[in-house]
Amino acid sequence: MQLPQKIMVFNHQEVIVISDELIDLLESSAVRALPYVLKAARTVGSVLTNLQEVEVSLVDDATIADVHVRFMDIAGATDVITFDHGEIHISVETAREQAEEFDNNFERELMLYIIHGLLHLAGHEDATPEGLAQMNDLQQSILGQVWGG
Repeated sequence: MQLPQKIMVFNHQEVIVISDELIDLLESSAVRALPYVLKAARTVGSVLTNLQEVEVSLVDDATIADVHVRFMDIAGATDVITFDHGEIHISVETAREQAEEFDNNFERELMLYIIHGLLHLAGHEDATPEGLAQMNDLQQSILGQVWGG
């Protein structure tokens, strides 16, 4: 089984300042998360094992709302949207709101969303209460391994 050769994080928004250092930290932490995500894969031939790279795009709420309605026919912003071709879109505005609501720091929340997207690429789904609970447990465990407490 092969893991993606690279994970790239791009800042495609101007609402929240994202430093180059944070981009580098998110990329390196995501690479460290890959073995844990692969270990938790739902299927042996998951999409994740067939990708050369994963691209994470940090966007604003307006952009993710547009993607949400165009590709999923659901109106409104959301936190993370993952595409099987290795694209993960993350709303920085939603991440900031959720971080405040759950007494988390913003950077950790972004990393949590990257792990969430990687778990989707590994075959996990959160459409059912059971799937959501399992993904939440896995992503918190993996986050603790690569980001710390």
